[in-house]
Amino acid sequence: MARAAVMGGRDGRARGRRAVALALSIAAMCACATTVAGAARARWHRSFEDGLTAATQSGKPIVVFAYISQPGGAYDFAHDGMLHETLVDEGVVAALEAFEPVMLDVRDSGNDAARRRLRVSPVVSAATGVVDVERVASYPITLFLDHRGDELFRRHGYLPAGAYRAQLQRSAVLFARLRAVTDRPDSAVARRELGRAYMEMDFAPDDPFYRAAVENLERAIALDPDNLTGASFHARVDLTILRLPDDPRRALTDLRALQAEHPDGDRIFEIQY
Repeated sequence: MARAAVMGGRDGRARGRRAVALALSIAAMCACATTVAGAARARWHRSFEDGLTAATQSGKPIVVFAYISQPGGAYDFAHDGMLHETLVDEGVVAALEAFEPVMLDVRDSGNDAARRRLRVSPVVSAATGVVDVERVASYPITLFLDHRGDELFRRHGYLPAGAYRAQLQRSAVLFARLRAVTDRPDSAVARRELGRAYMEMDFAPDDPFYRAAVENLERAIALDPDNLTGASFHARVDLTILRLPDDPRRALTDLRALQAEHPDGDRIFEIQY
């Protein structure tokens, strides 16, 4: 009887270990399911062709998230951070509803045609014939395309949730205003709003966004010579350095002298300490 009790104890401990192992497995599965469910809320298309078909039907623009699965090296952070933090953020998921989102693993041979079309093929080592991840510093890549699949612009690398959400929101506005100009090319208001949308994008002087902003604002002004849309404005910006700590009275005198140069101005800024 005592032996049976001991054997029962061993069996019980074994069953306990199996139960713990099973519980841990279930917990791991649940954790994975939470991440996958978070990503699934964005309703990602798993092929570019599916996303393009859906966009043709919905009229929505397309956003493609192109990444390298299991990149290794220095790019683990960008890969994991985007997939498991940025793209499952509630605000990002909500912003993605304005698009037909496509998730594209550039390592997947089934995506070869899309990879070539979108120009996101990874660098392949001539020596080994495999992806040279140490030379792929630009992944992940987010591409923004219209509903026909024509690319407007792309962003490279990791972005945290807040920045990615803002990029999606600004891009959705830009696409909506592009459609409005397509529908009403001679509308001063539509041109003004498109110009302003381009100005909201990150741009450098004389890059395509800057040129597009100027082009559309100038077109709005040409269509609206009486400036009823407010697209044309006049502004004067002056920078003056006032030595307030050294001579507050002199600083105030200099500021008033600056204002006196434009007595008819309707915008006067004054600070007095």
